[in-house]
Amino acid sequence: MYWENLVFDAAMPHEQGKYWEELLDTETFTDNEGGLETRLQFSGGRYLDLCFPTVSDPEPASQRVFPVLASSGRIASSDAGKKNPPREERNDIAGRQYFVLNGSAERARPLNLFAVELRSANPERDAQFWANLTGFRTDSQDPTVLVHPSGTGALIRLVPEMQPKTAAKSSVHLDLRLEPGDDPKQIVEMVQEQGGTELDHKWGEVPWRVFSDPSGNEFCILPAPAANSQP
Repeated sequence: MYWENLVFDAAMPHEQGKYWEELLDTETFTDNEGGLETRLQFSGGRYLDLCFPTVSDPEPASQRVFPVLASSGRIASSDAGKKNPPREERNDIAGRQYFVLNGSAERARPLNLFAVELRSANPERDAQFWANLTGFRTDSQDPTVLVHPSGTGALIRLVPEMQPKTAAKSSVHLDLRLEPGDDPKQIVEMVQEQGGTELDHKWGEVPWRVFSDPSGNEFCILPAPAANSQP
C-alpha cells in the first residue's frame, strides 16, 4: 500500500481547501458539493492529495493527526531525528490545528508539508505498524519518525498522546491505497495481526474500508487504481 491522502472533515470544504492551497501552493483537481481535493506534488513524480470531504458535523476537538509545515529553507534530513523541533501552533479557518516550525515565516508562502504527526499510546509500536503498511522506513536517529524510501516528501511522526483516544472520530486522518496486485484479504489480515482493527461505519456502500491503528486512530484503505499509476 502507499499513503495517498491526508483527509480533513470539512463543513466548509471549498473555503478550507483554498486556505490550504494558499499555504502549500497545491493544485485543485476536484471542487464540488462532495468536497474539494487538492494535490501536493513531491519530487520524483510522487504526490499527496489533501482531501476536504463535506461532513455536516465535523469535530475539531477530536483531532489526532496534525500537519507540520516549514519554509523550504527549513527542510533538511537532519530535522527528522529531532524529537521536539521548536514550532508554533496555528489553526486553519475551520479550527484544525497545525504547526509551523520556528524560523519559518508563515507569511512567506508557500510553505512545505514537513511532516504529519499522529498521536499514539505507544509511538515506537505504532511507528512500526505504519512502516509496515506504508513502506516508509524508520529514521536512524528516531524510531518514531518514518521517512519515504526515496528520502523525499512528508515524514510521518508518532508522538505521545495527551489523552487516550475517545469514541469520537478524528477530524483529520490518512488514507492508504492498495497497489495493483495486492490481495485485499491478505492486507486486512496483516492489519489485524499487527494490532489494527476494522471498523463498522454508517456511510452505506463505499469502495473503501475503515480501520484503526493500535492507538485507535482511524484510517481508510482504498482499492487499487484501475490504471497502473502510483505516486
